[in-house]
Amino acid sequence: MNPRDLFAGEGLRARVLRGTFLSGGGFVAQNVIRLGGNLVLTRLLFPEAFGLMALVNVILGGLAMFSNLGLRASIIQDERGEDPVFLNTAWTVQIARGIFLWGLACMAAGPLARFYEAPMLAVLLPAAAFAMVIDGFLSTNMASANRKLMLGRLTSVVITGQVVGIVAMIVLALIFRSVWALAVGSLVGSLVTVSLSHLWMPGIRNRPAFDRDAAWRMFSFGKWLFLSTIAGFLVNQGDRAILGKFVSLDTLAIYNIGFFLASIPILLMRHIADKVLFPLYRAKPASESSRARAQIARTRFLLTAGALSLSAVLAMAGVVTIETLYDPRYHAAGPLMVLIAVAHMPVVIAASYGPMPLAAGDSARFAFMVVVSAVLRTTAILLGVIWFGVAGVALAPLVAGLLLYPVQIAIIRRYGGWTPGQDLLFLLFAALAAGLALWLNPEAVALLSR
Repeated sequence: MNPRDLFAGEGLRARVLRGTFLSGGGFVAQNVIRLGGNLVLTRLLFPEAFGLMALVNVILGGLAMFSNLGLRASIIQDERGEDPVFLNTAWTVQIARGIFLWGLACMAAGPLARFYEAPMLAVLLPAAAFAMVIDGFLSTNMASANRKLMLGRLTSVVITGQVVGIVAMIVLALIFRSVWALAVGSLVGSLVTVSLSHLWMPGIRNRPAFDRDAAWRMFSFGKWLFLSTIAGFLVNQGDRAILGKFVSLDTLAIYNIGFFLASIPILLMRHIADKVLFPLYRAKPASESSRARAQIARTRFLLTAGALSLSAVLAMAGVVTIETLYDPRYHAAGPLMVLIAVAHMPVVIAASYGPMPLAAGDSARFAFMVVVSAVLRTTAILLGVIWFGVAGVALAPLVAGLLLYPVQIAIIRRYGGWTPGQDLLFLLFAALAAGLALWLNPEAVALLSR
């Protein structure tokens, strides 16, 4: 068979293959663009600016997660997900949420500036948070394309907005040499993405509407997602939120650079799980038949093997990578990158299981799984920063991931998607790769003893 034939047609297999290729390729492109922009901007701005912007992004991410209504997931999962009334109701609620979040950010700016002892936050946060108002107008056609695993144009919209935003940051940084370049450039990127979501994406033209049944269906499905995303904030950004209180903005910026590069594999897995595996699990549940289980197992093996191999490479080459790409002000990020890449390996192994409960409409068990993860991760971060400083925070995902795995499996088994043989093989590979990475980078081991 010609390999091109595998990608042709509108069958589920072809759409999954195309979706995986486009989603993975889009993710790689986004991160290459982000890295390129980051390398330019670190030479134009001072480290404190990146630490300050890292705090802003953590706060905005927290606000977004603490108010997540599961609108996109509802569009993908609900049987009314292609109904224009349902979509326009979701769009209207999304706009109201964006305006509400911006108001919260404005009110919280002063207290947060005092908490983090960073006065600039008081004015920077409300300005950067206006992106939430802009993002509220994002077309529901983005979620509709994801539902159908038609990710080509969706990916192009996201990448175009990102490129324009980074170019704007660089131009403004050249002119003003200020952290405002990062904030205003982010607003420009959001504006372009939202505009293109209406101009480029096929589908309905969104208009304000409110249907009580549609809103109730979203609420019924999203109420548990609301809880899970509150916990998700602690899982995904709790390290920087907590670390920001214990270290200087310069140190936070260095940690953030190491985290950005080391976390690419787990972010890639979560991205593909969200964009491809979630719709796949919904269309063809593993419990449906042995053929469905085999297809899901093959897909999971290929994705996990690729992401885990990338984690191993990044762990082994962490110090060299940072010293090659960044100027000496940021070289301390190298050992941190090694530790973070090692720590994320168990998380990568289990990442593909995450969407299974959600795809089955079981948002309550999904929320429970995320809450347990948040408790374990937050506890590990707090103890880590107290006992080992920034190195302890870097290793927190390792401890939390190993403790979480039995809980994940207890939930996933009911959906017929657990593949213990694969997990054991991946765990052995991860242990060998981690040992080799630490042997090759004694600077990372030394960081733990400080």
